[in-house]
Amino acid sequence: MGKGWSVNYRFPSADEIEEEPSFMGDLLAYMDSPEGELFIEVGDIVSSMLEKADVDAKERQIIWEDGERLSITASAQRIAVEHPDYPLDIIAQNVIIWLESEFAPPTYTPEQLDELDRLTEAWIRDHKREAKRARKGSRARHSWCAMTS
Repeated sequence: MGKGWSVNYRFPSADEIEEEPSFMGDLLAYMDSPEGELFIEVGDIVSSMLEKADVDAKERQIIWEDGERLSITASAQRIAVEHPDYPLDIIAQNVIIWLESEFAPPTYTPEQLDELDRLTEAWIRDHKREAKRARKGSRARHSWCAMTS
């Protein structure tokens, strides 16, 4: 798959699945589409690259195997350097999925995992809010530049 793909996907709640019986069919159709296959492919790469990473949820950093401590955005950019054909937004979405569902140290107690979940949820929520603000600011600057040209 080449550049230019953009997929905005989130996993639905159990209530949404129950309210919409066609959801599973839609999900399966999406996963079998070129966009879905791209999303899965990028997810596999992100998981592989973050396999040995650690997380400092209090400081909101992903700690790479080489010790580099990066934000969600910077981690996605690091992955994109090695995989420039994949859209950065899909890489970032898969970094978030990794944080939400794949990173769970086996040595953590249930209490530590609960704290990790709480901190990670707040981190991701703030990350998405900041990303949305940045996109709005970028569009506003672009519109202003177009008007002044």
